[in-house]
Amino acid sequence: MTDIQRFDVDTAGPAEWARFHRYRRLRDEELHPGEPQSTDADFEHAARRRMPFFEAERFVALEGAEQVGNLMIWRRRPDAPNSEPFAPHADAWLGVLEAHRRRGIGSRLLQPLLAFMRTHGKTVATMNTFHPDGHAFLAAAGAVLKHRAVESRMQIDRLDAGQLARWKAEGNAGGALQFEIHAGRTPMERLAQLMTPFSDMFNDMPLGELELPPARYELDGYADWYRELDRSGGEHHLVLLVDADGMLAAMCEAYWDARTPERLYQRLTGVARAWRGRSLAKAVKAAMLENVRARHPGLRTVITYNAEVNAPILAINRRLGFEVHRRQGFYQLGVEALAAYMARRGEPAA
Repeated sequence: MTDIQRFDVDTAGPAEWARFHRYRRLRDEELHPGEPQSTDADFEHAARRRMPFFEAERFVALEGAEQVGNLMIWRRRPDAPNSEPFAPHADAWLGVLEAHRRRGIGSRLLQPLLAFMRTHGKTVATMNTFHPDGHAFLAAAGAVLKHRAVESRMQIDRLDAGQLARWKAEGNAGGALQFEIHAGRTPMERLAQLMTPFSDMFNDMPLGELELPPARYELDGYADWYRELDRSGGEHHLVLLVDADGMLAAMCEAYWDARTPERLYQRLTGVARAWRGRSLAKAVKAAMLENVRARHPGLRTVITYNAEVNAPILAINRRLGFEVHRRQGFYQLGVEALAAYMARRGEPAA
């Protein structure tokens, strides 16, 4: 018999945490074979720390003495700034070990999700998956595929230094722009000036048919992230192209983590609408790769995520040597559709 329980990261004892870690290591290896895994200490720190804008609840599926599944639900904290647009939304992630699938455990884990949505007035939950089983499960539960993304990876030794130099030179835009490069950290006072243009660029990115509140870059989020980077020995790298008044035309950011020193994780690359069609995305990506490679000679792999419909950036990545590693689907599940699915299965919310 499967038992669904809430997992409280602040009160769980050593035995509960040991059980959770056994499960997550197995689950991570099933989902991401051969990929680096968090240490127990790092995982517990991340789970327990108070995030500035979001909070999470966790549930576990137990069979006897072992955990076989889990559910995580995130929502924007009601006491956080700008919480109102997020009020209808929740994010969720659900997993079941392969050996225990097709026995109704995933559906039982949806019970606390439905209860959470009803308790907190959430009308839609956003979920994602990389795997065929996940796509089938979410579709069966009534979720609708709204967006597809691509994870691409590039081996750094495939980079052409001459190509990078040529692309970087194009960022000059006939003398109208100049590079502003921050290696490792960006001063908070400069980040404060960039929150609005970063938000505008992100909100101009293609996100399929996802129904989401407007994204908003927030300075407290960067301050919190920098504290975590300080703890882990990580670095935030930021390349900007700005005009004579310091106004943003294009940007590219990435982060490096001392715990996985052979990898660089690229984040947003964006170009302001007024500056598109002038090869600026190529320029900032080239400058980023050139600078980080020089700073970290041990770097081997660059990892990035892009919308499947973002043809221009995918074309740039292919020319740099990125190859598709896997594809991700984003689903949205309405509370009424979830309730109907649970009713059909005879499983009311817990």
